[in-house]
Amino acid sequence: MLCSAVPLLLLQGCFFFFIPGSVIDRASDSMTGAEGQNCVSVNAKIGDSVRLPNGQMGTIKSLSGETTRCKNPALPIRALVEVTA
Repeated sequence: MLCSAVPLLLLQGCFFFFIPGSVIDRASDSMTGAEGQNCVSVNAKIGDSVRLPNGQMGTIKSLSGETTRCKNPALPIRALVEVTA
């Protein structure tokens, strides 16, 4: 009983805040200027046409470099893609 109460006594007066990952991502984007929600290959260039995950075609408007948001190792670059009609 005493062993479980000691950590609580040591944390008296401490505050913990949970910050969602989406808030941290937005703050990072505003500082770095990164934009886009799509991931493309390292060979992609602005103006290239790419197929989006939903099957539509899009044109790359900007590239923001490698990011941990892109989980597929073949598509490590974050890009802003505009859907083409």
